[in-house]
Amino acid sequence: MSRARKGNNKPERRTKPRAAGESYRWVDTEQGLDEVVEAICEAPRFALDTEFHRERTYYPKVALVQLAWDNAEHVVLIDPLAVDIAPLAKALESPGVVVMHAAQQDLEVLTRACGTVPTDLFDTQIAAGFVGLSSPSLSTLSDRFLKRRLPKGDRLTDWFQRPLNQAQREYAASDVLHLEEIHDLLLADLEQRGRVAWAAGECEKLRAKPIADGDPNLAWLKIKEARHLRGQARCIASELAAWRERTARATDQPVRFVLSDLALVTVSQNAPKTIDQLKAVRGLDGRHLKDGAGPQILDAVARGEQMPQSDIESTSSTTQTLERRLRPAVTLVSAWISQLARDEDLDPTLLATRSDIVSFLRDEPDAALREGWRNELIGTRVRALVEGKAALAFDDGSLVLVER
Repeated sequence: MSRARKGNNKPERRTKPRAAGESYRWVDTEQGLDEVVEAICEAPRFALDTEFHRERTYYPKVALVQLAWDNAEHVVLIDPLAVDIAPLAKALESPGVVVMHAAQQDLEVLTRACGTVPTDLFDTQIAAGFVGLSSPSLSTLSDRFLKRRLPKGDRLTDWFQRPLNQAQREYAASDVLHLEEIHDLLLADLEQRGRVAWAAGECEKLRAKPIADGDPNLAWLKIKEARHLRGQARCIASELAAWRERTARATDQPVRFVLSDLALVTVSQNAPKTIDQLKAVRGLDGRHLKDGAGPQILDAVARGEQMPQSDIESTSSTTQTLERRLRPAVTLVSAWISQLARDEDLDPTLLATRSDIVSFLRDEPDAALREGWRNELIGTRVRALVEGKAALAFDDGSLVLVER
């Protein structure tokens, strides 16, 4: 995240103007997209947002891309259903600052649609956490900094519907219309607090985070009911969850479409040996058995029955034992960090998550609290606490850390 660059001496490119009375221009041709990309590449910064759905697919599918630059003099809505947005990669890789809000899922969308992410990212939600706001919505930021209320959208909007009505388009445009202005105000606040580098580091951490699928062999841990299984049933659940995850990715459909959690757990408990036994399982219906899925499910059950229980128990038992041992310390440190966040006017989730605290107390070398501003603000003090050089005490109702 850097300051906006000064303009260059190249002649200004002008994109086609938007229609009178509209806050945006609709782009659905290759020529129109090329014009937008060329203009953005010369801009010192631009705002970006996407609309996408993943309710019926494993991977998110982009339905709309919103862009604004030159302090919202130009606002465009790009239709990915009409034009391939891969050329946007050139704009994303330009040196200009890309201003986004709550960008994590959008970065995945951009990676899959364009093959890249912004070179320089400013996430307004992350930045807001360093000025005392906890994961604020864009509407909250607009109201707080600009005293403007954004139009309310319909959470059930189907962004793949065409044509989108005027209200839907205006709502989509509003997601980028004021981002540059919010960027300026947040940056000024960060500078006043001396936290520009902190916010920049956190934005870069998000930007550089690999977009990768998780390990299928650990998918069972996401299923609460499967974690409660014991013995061979847990092994079967592990194999079934891994098969379900791989199948969902290969066919690009939600895991629940492949096999519901209820069916997965029930199959694991009953360990069917035949298709007829499988069909009798509660929660399993015909759609789960189509395209040869039945024999594949039975194969996964067989693999689970042959798996040594020690293989699956080692995945979680050591971690669970260690976390139980650390639980009192984690709870105490979490309480102090929450107090510190209030004192420092910071979002507590930015300071440290529970897993960050556990990693630090485990003495893991790559623990977040060992690096940068977190180490300075938290890590050194918690280390003193662990070593007995400091203690936690109450002072006028507040939890404080004091040196011994």
